Amino acid sequence: MNFISHRGNDCHSYPENSISALLWCLDKDYIDGVEIDVRMTKDQKLVLSHDASILELGFRRYFIKDETLNVIQKVNLGTKKNPHYLDSLEQFLSQVQNQKMIVLDIKQELGSMDLFLKILRKVLKKYSHLNLYIVSFRYDIVKLCTTPCKKPVGLLVSDFINKKKDYDPFNFLSVSKGAYSDISSHKKKMVWTINQKRDLKKFHQDIYVITDKAYDLAVE
Repeated sequence: MNFISHRGNDCHSYPENSISALLWCLDKDYIDGVEIDVRMTKDQKLVLSHDASILELGFRRYFIKDETLNVIQKVNLGTKKNPHYLDSLEQFLSQVQNQKMIVLDIKQELGSMDLFLKILRKVLKKYSHLNLYIVSFRYDIVKLCTTPCKKPVGLLVSDFINKKKDYDPFNFLSVSKGAYSDISSHKKKMVWTINQKRDLKKFHQDIYVITDKAYDLAVE
């Protein structure tokens, strides 16, 4: 099996979706790649964040799509003693030194898909030497990515989302562990989020496992 670190999580203390966490995981022999969440700021910069909004020191909220990168990267997501700030996608990609998989989970709000895809394609072209994969729950976005992005493109499928869509346009599927047995497509599959070793017995050996605990699953 191939183990993909979910948001850069594993047996370390770095914040998820941070450069420190992602590079740490990419350096480990038992991890085959990382999965990260990508959103776009008001000034068309791509940042690493799962949530649409962030809280500064736990009380002031900022919506990523409504703020510039300069503002977003000054928001302290940690504490005064242990500050933590969002990283941009390019800051991360510029530091990757190997060919392990990097799965970009696109978390795009409703808006101009043409503009978003233009920015995404520009970044993909700049880092075309890296082993990048594109995935999203947004069927419309990933379908538009299939040809111009020139990278493997996949659809996220859960028990309730995208379960009966046409999978033919995509290179792979990223499916929840609950939906896996209901998907008859022979496309390459990534399965999320598997954190218990006993769950591995339910899946074929050739799948890609997205997990927060790669060390626990991969190391005897």
